[in-house]
Amino acid sequence: MSSNLLLFFIGAITFLVVFSWFKVAAIHLFKQEIASDSSQKNAAWKKLFQVFAVDLLLCIIGVLGTGITFVIIFNLFH
Repeated sequence: MSSNLLLFFIGAITFLVVFSWFKVAAIHLFKQEIASDSSQKNAAWKKLFQVFAVDLLLCIIGVLGTGITFVIIFNLFH
């Protein structure tokens, strides 16, 4: 495995770990919102799907972007 590929994977994993910490905080807020307003549970599922779609797009872009950034920085200083 080349150093560029390894660095790309390290950048991708770094993004996913940081994004996961962010999502844990968002899930806690979402649980509080549902608990406080139980009459809107159907609307909450629609909102949850929208959040999933945006998060999926962010993960794809973030993993690629962070991995590429790590490789570029490595190549600049190597």
